[in-house]
Formats: sequence, structure tokens, C-alpha cells
Amino acid sequence: MDQASETGMPGQEVLERFNVQSAVPLGGRLNVHWQVASGHERLVLRRWSSATAREAIDYEVRLLARVAALGWPVAPVVAGPLEVQGETWSLHPFLPGDPPAGDGGDAERRERGRLLARLHADLAKLDGIGQRAGWRRCEEILGDETLDRVLAEQERNRPEEVRIVRWHLERARDRAAGLRLRARPGIVVHGDFTPWNLRFQDGKLTGILDFELAHWDHRVGDFALSWRGRYDEVVYGYDEVSPLEPEEWELLTPMWWAGLIELACRHLAEGTRDDGWIVNKLLVRSPLMGRDAAAYP
Repeated sequence: MDQASETGMPGQEVLERFNVQSAVPLGGRLNVHWQVASGHERLVLRRWSSATAREAIDYEVRLLARVAALGWPVAPVVAGPLEVQGETWSLHPFLPGDPPAGDGGDAERRERGRLLARLHADLAKLDGIGQRAGWRRCEEILGDETLDRVLAEQERNRPEEVRIVRWHLERARDRAAGLRLRARPGIVVHGDFTPWNLRFQDGKLTGILDFELAHWDHRVGDFALSWRGRYDEVVYGYDEVSPLEPEEWELLTPMWWAGLIELACRHLAEGTRDDGWIVNKLLVRSPLMGRDAAAYP
């Protein structure tokens, strides 16, 4: 049995292939990371999630290289990806610094929105990146008739969950109608521009982590997990640097709901359940939701 499967640590073969030592766990949600040493240099060893297709891995590898070339402090691959005993591994620079301390409140959120707008200004310069495998834009999700079939099939089994998801699906479709979303431009978005994925040192940005959700989308798609229908200051900060168009303000809510609805229907179709996070987030309300800011009936 491989050492990694026994201890949860990279096996010796992995360390030797990358010529590194002293693996210290750093954690991770999908992909798992360890701080390692190569001489006196600190690096990060990543084990890619087994659920991530090689096509999606290659997409992220290319994207990180392009973003690093723009001058942003990200961690492009310096060795790999390599297949070792059925798992995919890669080596990256170590990004120093710490996330914002505690709950930075509205000031942190507004500044994060400004930072996201500046990042988007550079991401908009990238061409030829395309869409990440397995991802869809808002209009593709909302137009998918499979969602209706899943909701109908599961209505008897999970009636309250289906009722909530269907109500939000219908409202999202209504709001998106007339926005001509397929004709709107897109950019590559980070996908999880949250405090825990940022690093600062002496007041300077030193790292943007976790591009595992990066994909091609409407630029307001990057508000999904940074706004969450709750942290309005992120959107206001962004608008200070890069003003949103009226259609983009209108798109905020269906954009956020569409991703949640897709996840909810996936669980329903597979007969699985999350911990209630999806439905709870669908029920969150913000003044930025306009006519949908009222509580769910």
C-alpha cells in the first residue's frame, strides 16, 4: 500500500519525483496541499482531486501561467502535473502572507471589491482561454429543461426543497429574460474571491489562491461566492473602480441563484443531500436583489 494512503501524506515516491522533502500539511477543499522544501526554498506540493478531469487540470495550469505573466501574485505550476500511483501531483511556489485578520467587515469587503475590479481589468486581456470543462454560464443553466424534469421527478420525495428551488428557478428565468445574455461578453473569473483565498504581507497583496473554480463567465459571475447575496459592499467596491451596467445589476440575482439551483438539482438527481447550505443561501435576501429582496413566500 502506498504511504500516502496509509498516512494521508505524500508517499516517498512523490517526494523523490519532485526532489522535495519535509511535507507539512496546508489543507485544501478539493485539492490538497503540503508545504515542502527544496534546499532552502519553500514550495507547495498539490495533490489534485480525483474528481477533477485532466482537461480541467490543464485548463487551470494554463490559466495560472497566464495570470502570473500579467504580474499578479499567483502560484503557477513549476513542476508537473505528474501522475504518480494513480494520482495527479504538481509543484508550485509558496505564497507568503496571511488572509485578512478576523472579520474585516464592510471596509474589507469594499476593498476586496475594488481589488477584484482591478484583477478583472487584467483578466479581460486574456484570450484563447475558453471555458473550463463542466462549467456553464447562467443562461445555459437557466435554459436547461433537465432542471424541470428533475424537479418534477423529485417533487414527491422532497416536496419543500423542490418548491423552494422551483420558485427561485422561475424567478431567475423571469429576471434573465430580455437581458440578451448570450450576446454579452465574458471573461475568465476567479470563482471564489473570498478573504481566505487572499494573502497580504505588510499591507501588500502577496497571494491569490485557489483557482479551482475559475472559468469563463459574465464578469458579475465572480460575485457569486464573494457576494453570496449578503456582502453588498463587495459589489459597491467593485462598482467604484469599474461601474456596472444596468443589465449587470439586474443579472446579479439570477446569476447567484442559477449556480445554487444547478447544485440543488444535481443533488436531487443523484439522491444525495448537502448540509442545507444550498437552500439556506437561496433564501438569503439583499437590497441589491431589487424586486426579489422580499422574503421567500
